[in-house]
Amino acid sequence: MSGRVASRPLPVKPFSGNHCRMSDTPEHLVRKLPCWQGAITLAPLSGGVSNASFTVSDAAGKYVARVGGDYPAHHVFRDRELATSRAAHLAGLSPEVVYAASGVMVVRFLAAQTYGEADVRANTTACVDLLKRAHREMPKFVTGPGAVFWVFHTLRDYAKTLRDRSHRSVPEITRWLAILERLEAAQAPLPIVFGHHDLLPANFMDDGRRLWLIDWEYGAFGTAMFDLASLASLSSFGRLEEQVLLENYFERAPDE
Repeated sequence: MSGRVASRPLPVKPFSGNHCRMSDTPEHLVRKLPCWQGAITLAPLSGGVSNASFTVSDAAGKYVARVGGDYPAHHVFRDRELATSRAAHLAGLSPEVVYAASGVMVVRFLAAQTYGEADVRANTTACVDLLKRAHREMPKFVTGPGAVFWVFHTLRDYAKTLRDRSHRSVPEITRWLAILERLEAAQAPLPIVFGHHDLLPANFMDDGRRLWLIDWEYGAFGTAMFDLASLASLSSFGRLEEQVLLENYFERAPDE
């Protein structure tokens, strides 16, 4: 995985594990992992929201170490992310996980270009092809309890969290939930696939030969529509680009 080098480690939610103390910083934790061979060089990566990430080089190669605890409010659980990341490697979509422990995952480094919005728009067909492959292939490799991502459930859960914490937005929640119900009712029946559900442009990487799809912390079963919508939204698609996206995914012109 490539990325911009940050000036200091990113903040990360505290966690505990057999190999660490609550006082450990993410960098200190990464430095003392038992998987390294010989001396290491380490540099923090920017861009993490729910985790801190570092590139690490040792005598055997180069890796990315991700450090972070569970985020139940956002339905992010690291044991599920680990299982899904391993499945994504077996499906040929993501780099190999070489080490994991409580709150830590180490994957092989990709010498690849991290996409931005313009890259996704310029390579929409390739991104859609990779997404279709992920939707089709991931169920063959995912093991353990089957996680489900249904955006309408997630939003209802967010609404409950806001109400429980007496957030300033509470007066708006009834209106928001009414909109949610109309959108949910408008969903067309579709097959269940295994979705990524976090299609930021930076989660597509191009090594010059092929595309990779990384960061599976929201990976779960669902329909294709959230992935398609987030791909279009997060890469600022226009109406024409959305049409191309849907035609490529469904292999036909979509109706209204």
